[in-house]
Amino acid sequence: MTKEPEATSVDGSPIDVETISDTVDTISAMELSTSTREEIDDRTARVVGHLNLLLAEDVWEGDEEASGLFRESYRLLELSNRPGKGDPVFEAFTFMRESATLTGALLSVFVKKRGLDDQ
Repeated sequence: MTKEPEATSVDGSPIDVETISDTVDTISAMELSTSTREEIDDRTARVVGHLNLLLAEDVWEGDEEASGLFRESYRLLELSNRPGKGDPVFEAFTFMRESATLTGALLSVFVKKRGLDDQ
């Protein structure tokens, strides 16, 4: 696997495109029937962290696709929409998958906007 370049985020820390992509791919390959709640919660925390990093970037204005993904991500991340410890595993799994899908979509737009797909 070739290492994708890192982009610098607004706070100066790098956006690790490869790590975010690997997290999204791992979640996409997970199955509810073989995943524990602990694995789901761990991967959810990781992908939500990646999503928050991407949302903090200043590349989203003026792009209709990105703006829609941005709004959808904030809606998903509202605390009232997040499953709690007492909620069924299916709900936690679904939230994790939706978070990964949005993270992957935003990452794709981020890579294009930063010109990282040409390297």
